[in-house]
Amino acid sequence: MDKSHFNTFIFSNANKIYYYVFCILKNYEQTIQIVGKTFEECWHKRKVLSHSDLTPVFKIARDLAKNEVSSKSASGRVPSQNDEVDPMLIRFCKLLEELAPIQAEIFCLRSLLRMSIDEISKIVGLGINNIQSMLAEARKLIRVKVDPEGILKEFSCHELLTKYYAGSTSIEEEEQFRLYVSRMDLSEIPETDRELFGMFLKIGNSEIPISDSEILSNKIKELQTTQWGKIVAKFKK
Repeated sequence: MDKSHFNTFIFSNANKIYYYVFCILKNYEQTIQIVGKTFEECWHKRKVLSHSDLTPVFKIARDLAKNEVSSKSASGRVPSQNDEVDPMLIRFCKLLEELAPIQAEIFCLRSLLRMSIDEISKIVGLGINNIQSMLAEARKLIRVKVDPEGILKEFSCHELLTKYYAGSTSIEEEEQFRLYVSRMDLSEIPETDRELFGMFLKIGNSEIPISDSEILSNKIKELQTTQWGKIVAKFKK
């Protein structure tokens, strides 16, 4: 992957990497540091990366984030609302608080980043059946938190809703829900599920903070300038 393809690939997916890392660390400062390190490692490995496959990028980000958690003993508590973090992202993370870390990861990868079950399996290193089972359980637990009285009572109103909470919907079927929500065309679906899909849609389509984008952009420029300087120095010898 050359410089041009690398920059296009990385920056077009920067928000996905950012939100995934934030959902693991739940810490603003650590998140931007780890995303920067992810960019750096991806730059060094650019010759073996594909510009159409995000799986190895997320694996790099995951390993770095997990190491950060281990080395700094992060509390994992969701931060209070501040000017640097999207309030919708904070709400999303609060819904994940009581899930096991691996459940929260899987839920994030599917709901926000729209990764396939096979891709999630490769990223977290678990079998497809385990992924589907944990995804189904996580979805039900999240729904309980949003609507404690409505869990498992109103799925029959839409056949895809039953499949969704069983963890067996395809990416395409879940995109139908997103499309319906964006068009406000889900009157037969319970308000709880409209709220959840609306949240996924808003976060999934939002951009990372401008200040963070500038930090990451400067990080890439620094890496690439340093690399070019080394090449020039080599030919001058």
